[in-house]
Amino acid sequence: KAAESVAALQKMLLIHAHVRRGGQREDIPAEEVVPGDIVTFEAGDKVPADGRLIIAATLEIEEAALTGESTPVLKSVVPVVGEDVPLGDRIDMAYMNSTVTRGRGEMVVTATGMGTEVGQISGMLAGVQQEKTPLTRQLDQLTVIITIMAAVALGLVILFGLIRGDDFDDLFVIGIALAIAAIPTGLPAVVTTMLSLGTQALAAKGAIIKRLRSVETLGSTSAICSDKTGTLTLNQMTARQLLIAGRRYSIEGEGYATEGKI
Repeated sequence: KAAESVAALQKMLLIHAHVRRGGQREDIPAEEVVPGDIVTFEAGDKVPADGRLIIAATLEIEEAALTGESTPVLKSVVPVVGEDVPLGDRIDMAYMNSTVTRGRGEMVVTATGMGTEVGQISGMLAGVQQEKTPLTRQLDQLTVIITIMAAVALGLVILFGLIRGDDFDDLFVIGIALAIAAIPTGLPAVVTTMLSLGTQALAAKGAIIKRLRSVETLGSTSAICSDKTGTLTLNQMTARQLLIAGRRYSIEGEGYATEGKI
């Protein structure tokens, strides 16, 4: 499924590759690129695969999707020395789905599809197990407790009834009726209603929730720690405060817009 999602992403974005094969330049769909191909790109192109650069003319590539850094990276053909070099420091490499912002380059394809860095991320996401939220765990515990109490009540009703000399069949029917009555059949509807109200409250604050159970998880969150919130939201970091000689200035505006004031 992860491999299919990578191929679907390439088709959705209509990524094409400029490839040199047999001395001839061809424009082919990105999913047809294979390791060993020579791919060329310039400003405005999306890199169709992972590869090692052999030409980098003032080449800058934006790799925010992989590194979280919104600033384009200046690339070079000089090999990076070392083992386990962080992805953001591999300036001699270009990665699939990153965007060329300046210059032109040429690379030898080293990985495609699920072998790329984007493909590995997609594979990890496909293998993520859905954990139960605190509310779900509490509801599971409540269900177990109610079931045990209903079973105990059923046994006690039958036991005391037999001691009094009542008919077993009648006692069994009464016990089953009491056990069923103890189960809160309206609880799922109440929980769904409460989560829906939470979704509306978050939507009024500008937060759109895709899954109802995420409302409870987000509602129990007291703090979200991030080094660069602008990278997560707009992919644009914005200065908010300026300190000069002991004086503090607040800065308005969003992203690269020229509106706002100090």
